[in-house]
Amino acid sequence: MKKIIFILMFLASSLSFTSPTWIEFLIKVDSPQNAAKIVAATDKFMSSEFVKNNFKGSLHLNAYISGGKVEETHAFAILQPSLAEHEIWMAKVSNPENEEVRKFGSVLNANSEGIGTRINKFIQTYGTPSNKDTVWAIYPFRTKQSNVEDIIEATEDLNEAIKDTFPGQFGLSERMAGGGMQTHLYTVGYESLAEMEQWEDSAPRDAGVSPFDKEMDKLVEWHEREIVRNIRVYDSAMTLQDFVE
Repeated sequence: MKKIIFILMFLASSLSFTSPTWIEFLIKVDSPQNAAKIVAATDKFMSSEFVKNNFKGSLHLNAYISGGKVEETHAFAILQPSLAEHEIWMAKVSNPENEEVRKFGSVLNANSEGIGTRINKFIQTYGTPSNKDTVWAIYPFRTKQSNVEDIIEATEDLNEAIKDTFPGQFGLSERMAGGGMQTHLYTVGYESLAEMEQWEDSAPRDAGVSPFDKEMDKLVEWHEREIVRNIRVYDSAMTLQDFVE
């Protein structure tokens, strides 16, 4: 836990503080029993008076279904109104006198291994934002900064082409730190795996996405797709819709 806090505080010093930001803490969990202990500890921590009085964002506890590195099996995704707000939160959880944080950290350290941290800046959302979306396909890529304007234009064209048939939501974010060679990513949300598979097998998807794929292949280098599922969503302070709208 201390290592995660130190890394994030170090990286935050060089990043933009005003844009909506989401941070991923990647962990490896070796067994379903250990995962259950982490879920229980997270439930307890997020229901504590400390969190209720101090946390202004939303926390998603995700499990990897496919993709990702070999090491990580789960991730905590923290959605914050800004990186500045997140720095305030991290300063509070780094207080060694905080008993709630100590208890949560001890369970996390005993039942998982920290793999890394990724910091992302939210750019834009498309489709229909919904708190019901719990399955996420993540499409990371690498590009030149000079291509970003063309990528946004291509994404807006895609949104126009599929807006009457696409069932979910999708967003474009910039990887600010921790992504290795990745510079940006799309996150595509669905209510279920069945909804995702139905859309990916549909004719409207092929007709709408094919021109986008051709244009993007000129602008980006795609990396491996990841699929994650929300195990828990703690959004009493801020919902996903609040974050993207």
